[in-house]
Amino acid sequence: MLKKILASLCAVCILTGALSGCSGENTTAPELTETASEAPQTDNTEESSPTEMTEKNEEITITFSHGAGFYDNEINLEIFCSDPDAQIRYTTDGSEPQLTDELYAGPLHLKDRSTEGNLLSSVTGISAGSNYTPKKRVKKGNVIRAAAFLPDGTVSKIFSSTYFIGIDRQAEYGDLPVISLFTDTANLFNKQTGIYVLGQTYEDWKAEHAGEHYEDWQAVGNYSNRGMEWERPVTCQYLPADGSEGFVQDLGMRIMGAASRSAAQKSLKLIAREEYGSKNIKYELLPDNLHSDGEGNVLKYKSFILRNGGNDCDFGKVRDPLFQLLSENRRFETQQAAPCIVFIDGEFWGLYSLTEDYSDNYFENNYGIEKENVVILKRGEIEDGNDEDIELYNEMYDFIMSSDMSVKENYDKASEMLDMGSFMDYCALNLYINNEDSIFKDNSWRMWRVRDADGKTSVSDGKWRMIVYDIDYSAGIYNSGNANVNNISEAFRELKSNVEGEDNPRKPGNLLSALYKNSEFRCGFINALCDMRNTDFEANSSVDALIELYGKYSTAVPATFERFGPDWVAQQDTAEYFEMRIAELANFLDGRYRKFPDIMKKALDLSDPVEVTVAAPENGGGTVMINSTFLDASADFKGKYFPDCPITVTAVPSEGKSFVKWECEGCTVSDKSSPEAEITLSGSCTVKAVFA
Repeated sequence: MLKKILASLCAVCILTGALSGCSGENTTAPELTETASEAPQTDNTEESSPTEMTEKNEEITITFSHGAGFYDNEINLEIFCSDPDAQIRYTTDGSEPQLTDELYAGPLHLKDRSTEGNLLSSVTGISAGSNYTPKKRVKKGNVIRAAAFLPDGTVSKIFSSTYFIGIDRQAEYGDLPVISLFTDTANLFNKQTGIYVLGQTYEDWKAEHAGEHYEDWQAVGNYSNRGMEWERPVTCQYLPADGSEGFVQDLGMRIMGAASRSAAQKSLKLIAREEYGSKNIKYELLPDNLHSDGEGNVLKYKSFILRNGGNDCDFGKVRDPLFQLLSENRRFETQQAAPCIVFIDGEFWGLYSLTEDYSDNYFENNYGIEKENVVILKRGEIEDGNDEDIELYNEMYDFIMSSDMSVKENYDKASEMLDMGSFMDYCALNLYINNEDSIFKDNSWRMWRVRDADGKTSVSDGKWRMIVYDIDYSAGIYNSGNANVNNISEAFRELKSNVEGEDNPRKPGNLLSALYKNSEFRCGFINALCDMRNTDFEANSSVDALIELYGKYSTAVPATFERFGPDWVAQQDTAEYFEMRIAELANFLDGRYRKFPDIMKKALDLSDPVEVTVAAPENGGGTVMINSTFLDASADFKGKYFPDCPITVTAVPSEGKSFVKWECEGCTVSDKSSPEAEITLSGSCTVKAVFA
């Protein structure tokens, strides 16, 4: 099996190729670094810029003679204004045009800038762990920003566009969309206010911790700061791969993440606000992104994330999007994601995963729930909602932890507060992928609910449900993809220690210990672990999904490693390095599938697992659910379950068909004529739904 996996991976590598950097020596830019450090604050300065001093004239428009995108040959770009009396001022460095900037007097000759020296890519002081700068000249585009200044002192809004000359889009970036970001460099690199640098925050923090030992990721810099004070204006231009019209929109930008903020390539959060022009991004950013209620695609976003890979940033980069993709049909929320290419002020900023962002707007857009009725809890604090909403969580937690969950009445009441299926699946996912930053470590967890249960949607019942995010510290990432870790026993030992300890904050992982005492929950959880292995992470299909993602990401991940390092990666053949990391992940998926039933048996003191076969229904009569999972109706299903817990099968007839009976061999069915039945296992068995 493993040889086949690796052979497939190598084949993909040959087919997709690797993106190599262009030739040329690296050119440092001490002038830029110094200028950025001394640049005035751009968003809190006492003295307004010329454009801020003048009234905006929304009726004046500027157009460009060429549409944004990729061109084989050099072009002459003309800029037109709807008012002939206006002066057009423009910039080519991403900054907002001012009255003192270049006056447009004729066509701008645009050429391939990739042979020019690196500017932003040469800025150091953006990570405590490294001052790596690329050894090659990175790919570059032409960024043009223009505004019209009128004799009466008014000024138009800013119009922006990006032109890539002499870059073969298909060869370099395949079918990935390109996102071009425009912002004043001071917003990123100013010592006092730049959000991308160590800056003054680091100097102050280092002075306070003089003589102390700390890891690089523990250092606190400007990039560690959060909130509106550390949001900066940015213009985002989205260029679809097929050349169709994308969008240009003014947004807010923040640094995103936890420890990964210290990476050279940082995750970015882009946010639409009315003060920037529009309170939503009305664009189908993720074409395959269905509403969580299944009613069509998501067509607008309040915000989205350009994710660097988190803990996986310097490894495979695909763990989080892959695992969320594989588990998207479980009873929790997952984020849709897709790879994209990012440029900042015309310089290549690497491959990112464009990822939808959780917020009250997310639930409004996905379920049609009024956002004012949404409560989101993140790591024990209210993220969206009112401060007093924490009592909704405390009430649920305290009842479950203080009541005997083996008593049916208590468990039934708890089930009115917490969606048990969502919690079972969530715990099962984190245990299966061996997430070391999980709910069991009181890290990277979120829950949500409606504040007032109004029953307007299927999830408007006031129950807490789980939200999946940031699951890349997993799958043996720092342990060469080791799949044989018995983290289930480790989790239960840690939970027992938490519950028995004197210092016991309301850690949600502890709920598993209390709920596991209930037989209904226990069997539901055991079956959820089995379902996660048998369906979502079935070895062949999960590795196939990995290979497909590899084909997309390999387009530009090697060049991203060359751009951002770290040194120990960049000094290698980055394409071979990336392939090696993907092969390790493939090994984990294959090994975890084979070893997980034995891990479960040992950790949970279960009987020997048995193989269950659900035969594909004949003549398209319908499909079958096993527990909470719809099975592929076109093929037989095989999976391992434990005789300790019965499984549930549900027959769903196709239109015009009806369910007749269950046919079973090697097991006992609770009611052969019922479309929903329990199967009691004593050994390997075969189940078949008969439709007519």
